[in-house]
Amino acid sequence: MTDRRYLSSVSFSFMDYSIKQIAGIPVLFAPTDGNSTTIQILVKAGSIYENRENNGISHFLEHMFFKGGKKYTTPHDVAAYVDTFGGEFNAFTAEEYAWYYVKAAPEHAPKALDVLADMMVHPAFPKDEMEREKWVVIQELKMYEDRPDRQAFSKFKTYMYGDNSYGREIIGTEDNIRWFTQEDLFQHKEQLYTKDNMLIVVAGNILQQEVLEWMIEELFDSLPTKKSVEKPAFVHHLPEEKTMSYNKGTQQAHVVIGAWWYDSSKQERFAASLLGVILGGNMSSRLFQNIREKLGMCYYIYGTHYANTDDGLFLIRAGLEKERLDEWLSAIYKEIEQIAAGNITEKEYEKAQWFMTGKTQMGIESSDELADFLGAQQLLKGKIQTLDAILEEYTKVGIDDLKKVAQNLADNRLYTYYIS
Repeated sequence: MTDRRYLSSVSFSFMDYSIKQIAGIPVLFAPTDGNSTTIQILVKAGSIYENRENNGISHFLEHMFFKGGKKYTTPHDVAAYVDTFGGEFNAFTAEEYAWYYVKAAPEHAPKALDVLADMMVHPAFPKDEMEREKWVVIQELKMYEDRPDRQAFSKFKTYMYGDNSYGREIIGTEDNIRWFTQEDLFQHKEQLYTKDNMLIVVAGNILQQEVLEWMIEELFDSLPTKKSVEKPAFVHHLPEEKTMSYNKGTQQAHVVIGAWWYDSSKQERFAASLLGVILGGNMSSRLFQNIREKLGMCYYIYGTHYANTDDGLFLIRAGLEKERLDEWLSAIYKEIEQIAAGNITEKEYEKAQWFMTGKTQMGIESSDELADFLGAQQLLKGKIQTLDAILEEYTKVGIDDLKKVAQNLADNRLYTYYIS
């Protein structure tokens, strides 16, 4: 049995950071030891800022920033320059925001900032590159459509949220992608890629902070000051049917079971995350051990708490044998019912706490992971809960707290979508 006195007395690593206003943009510096520095730009310009007609433009814009700017004018110039200092660069578009980063050895941080700023502040969005990239993104869309596990989640999302900016696919539709124009891209950038709507993060081994501050002042000064588009209000949607399905002719049934849960501002999210671990968050969880290991029903199965600023979901995802789908679903529902009834052991509770405290610490080891961790909080919430504070919250959750939030998994709150 774990000694809980030890768990509550653990002193976790201290996290130092500072935020400065430079060129009208908040810039977060998070110095650590290590062999890398990450320059990251985060913008509240995710898919929820779109409408039906321009759905997918946030993701397409992300692709097009890499096609060159004023100084590095072609995709080859951008990639070749980053290669000269052994850097790593990438981007990602989510529902609430998009982020872009270059990671490099500490002495090359100014170079990383220079190429990233040129891409973001002075993009050319060349028409010939744009037409080629449409086919790249369409192939990405088709790749996702060929993955029934991913498509099941996409359709579940629309099923739960409705046909609105919160429920539509981030990548958009093939028709939309085909019809985006250069003017559309420049307009979307002008509306959302503004000083009041972004955050710059410098994380890792910071050798030349004064140089970086001067560069940010010079390189980002020409950006628009204020955004002109707001995200739509979130409307809590309840599907009319408790179960929906889509016939795709797959060899498995790919299932998503979910319930509305806690958004990222709720204190209960810590208990919800621990409950997700117990039910399906790791290889010793109930779903993995009882459904996969003991019954051999599936290859993949897991559960998790998924939280955004406005909403939260509890999700279970699995790939099951089509011919015995009802039988296997009944077995999964039985596991959920046990949790919802509050049947949680002290041992499971303690193991979940150790798992989350360990996983959370390991999740910010590298400079890019640290930039993600700090940047997302500051951008979306305007404040940061440090690693110490988050780990302390997990240690404060009691078993009665788990049982209380577990009641939200009662059968009448569950919705199921599957592709078969």
